[in-house]
Amino acid sequence: MIEPDRPPIDPDFRESQPPPQAVTVAELEEVLGSHREWLESKAQSGERASFHRALLQDAYLQGADLRGADFSQAILQEAELQNANLYRANMSQANLQEADLCKAKLQRVDLRDADLLEAKLMGADLSTAFCKSANFFMADLRSSVCTEINLQQTDLQGANLREANLSRAQIQDAKMSGAELRGAILHAADFLYALGITVKQASEGETDERTRWPTYLRADRSALSLRGV
Repeated sequence: MIEPDRPPIDPDFRESQPPPQAVTVAELEEVLGSHREWLESKAQSGERASFHRALLQDAYLQGADLRGADFSQAILQEAELQNANLYRANMSQANLQEADLCKAKLQRVDLRDADLLEAKLMGADLSTAFCKSANFFMADLRSSVCTEINLQQTDLQGANLREANLSRAQIQDAKMSGAELRGAILHAADFLYALGITVKQASEGETDERTRWPTYLRADRSALSLRGV
């Protein structure tokens, strides 16, 4: 197995912007209460939660209803978001390093350029999520639902995707060195131009005739013994 390259630890925030703002527990509860009212009233009262560039390291948001909330460029390192509902939330460029997102609802979430280094996403639902250029280095995505997810240009080196459902996933140009694909469902998944996939990795997932592999793996068709290559 190829040893993945270690990415930078810190997210690349623009220096011209102000530093992330700390959020107190009282402020967090107030914003969540207003957001809950906004959801229940169908945007007729209350206010959609905005945590843009907020400092929420170690925040406890387990089971919170955060549908549509704005976490763009927020610091959520080691935050507890298990079972949270983040449907259509904006988490672009957010720092989610080592955050716990197990069984979180992340359908249609915007994770463009987000940093999920070593994040825990076991059993999370990321179907139709937009994760272009996100960092999933060493992230744990076991048994996650990633159907129709956009993982183009992502860093999936060392990520654990065992038993994940990647049907119809767009994984073009992704870095895949050391990623675990054992038992993953790869029906109609598109790995065109993905880097670092070995014959062993490709053979461990469940493929079909629509699964598309990089050109360098297609050349090894006889070794792969897979359909769709």
